[in-house]
Amino acid sequence: MMEHPTFEILLEKYLTGGLTQEEKGLFLQLAEEPANRTILEEALKEAMLTDKYLFPVPAVQTERFIEQLTSALHEQQATRVVPFYRRWQTAAAIVLLLGVGAYFYSRYSSPSRPLKVVQTTRPAHDAPPGQNGAVLTLDDGSQVVLDSTGNGVVATQNGAKVILNNGQLSYNQGAARNERSYNTMTTPKGRQFKLVLPDGTKVWLNAASSLRYPTAFSGNERKVEITGEAYLEVAPMANMPFKVTVNNQLDVLVLGTSFNINAYQDEKMVRTTLLSGSVQVSAPGARTPVVLQPGHQASLHPSGKLTVSSADEEQVLAWKNGNFHFDRADIQTIMRQIARWYDVEVIYEDIPEKNFSGTIPRNVNVSKVFKILELTGNVHFSIDGNKVTVRS
Repeated sequence: MMEHPTFEILLEKYLTGGLTQEEKGLFLQLAEEPANRTILEEALKEAMLTDKYLFPVPAVQTERFIEQLTSALHEQQATRVVPFYRRWQTAAAIVLLLGVGAYFYSRYSSPSRPLKVVQTTRPAHDAPPGQNGAVLTLDDGSQVVLDSTGNGVVATQNGAKVILNNGQLSYNQGAARNERSYNTMTTPKGRQFKLVLPDGTKVWLNAASSLRYPTAFSGNERKVEITGEAYLEVAPMANMPFKVTVNNQLDVLVLGTSFNINAYQDEKMVRTTLLSGSVQVSAPGARTPVVLQPGHQASLHPSGKLTVSSADEEQVLAWKNGNFHFDRADIQTIMRQIARWYDVEVIYEDIPEKNFSGTIPRNVNVSKVFKILELTGNVHFSIDGNKVTVRS
């Protein structure tokens, strides 16, 4: 009589995508046994720390994982009229969705209908995640590529030493000259960077963004210009307010605060989100400026109208914290972010009319991001070089 494979062997084959249809049933049956709970927990911990498995497992709560899986198994067993292959499909969907830690779901999915699990093959081409890097344009127009520049002084501007230290740029003020000089930090697609301005203000630049600023602040205000997306922690100076001009169409006046600006040209609105302190937002087309309170967001509409609403801080700061975070986002919104971070071109065969919610780390290859999205069964991707084709 042929011996059945152990639960450890089945679990290993499941995580690497190698289970046969016959083994899937045995795997689910053994997963219910209390003795296998520890084995399942240890497998999760290993998947969290390695890139060994087809479906990576970030830091999810193991208890919740086990409870969801066990609950799904018992619910399906209690409903005898449901064919076995659908019992497998439902449980597998829960395992995969919780396993990747993103827990993506379709806004229109019905709780009574199991999500379709799509087993995708590894694409012939892939795109690595973005990384730290930027181009610094000096006042004379010369450029320094910071990706390949070692630590130390990279330039001297208006008496200030420009210092690169472990992926962060800062200015060591010397005796400033009378003339004013400007630097511009630019992050191409697939790059992000952090710098400390001469006044001590910290700036994080997202991909495809830029910041223009003086190498020394003087006068009655500190003024910088931003395109794309940036998060700022402004050094307080009561006698010299901080002013941000965004795309030459929006002004943000600051005394000392932390806030995020999203001003990509391919987004419908320019959004300013306040995390702490107070800012005043004004625009030529708006009748009066608006003063934001922490946790609120000002949106500049194409018509020039300014509106204020509560902000989802987790979503706003996800990029700075190393994640993609979506809350009922359509696929085009998602793909705009992916295009910037992975430096890929997006082509639509058709546009899936579904919304998605969840969190995905930004430090994985684009193929893994697509695997997570495809688990919903509502969207599919193919990669050819730097071109990504999207279809429903």
